[in-house]
Amino acid sequence: MKQMLGLIGSIILVIGVFSPIVSAPIMGNMNYIQNGRSEGIIVLALAATSFVLTLTKHYKGLWLTGVASLGVMLFTFINFQSKMSQIDTEMGGQLAGNPFRGLADMVVQSVQLQWGWAFLIIGAALLIASASLKEGAA
Repeated sequence: MKQMLGLIGSIILVIGVFSPIVSAPIMGNMNYIQNGRSEGIIVLALAATSFVLTLTKHYKGLWLTGVASLGVMLFTFINFQSKMSQIDTEMGGQLAGNPFRGLADMVVQSVQLQWGWAFLIIGAALLIASASLKEGAA
């Protein structure tokens, strides 16, 4: 069971890295590894490391890779929210009195998080679950 959870968690984490995590007008869907983003590459490396750790039955290492994956995702999420807030504030000041401000506000508000986040979080959670199971658990 530990090995199955670890392998599935690793695979789901890899799927999450290549799944859409943000959609934006004009740009479309963006994934975690788009344009070689370092956070996506780190999570991909952690998923690969988790896969190897699981195959070699070094489950304690999954604590590190699972928690590190969640930490990188939290960093990305906070960074994303911060940038969106900054863009909104800057546009408010620069477009004050501009008749196109409503259109700009609509574009900023239409940027959305996508379903790839669910894969990323579930994958990391499965790695942590695998690490936390007792040896010989069915």
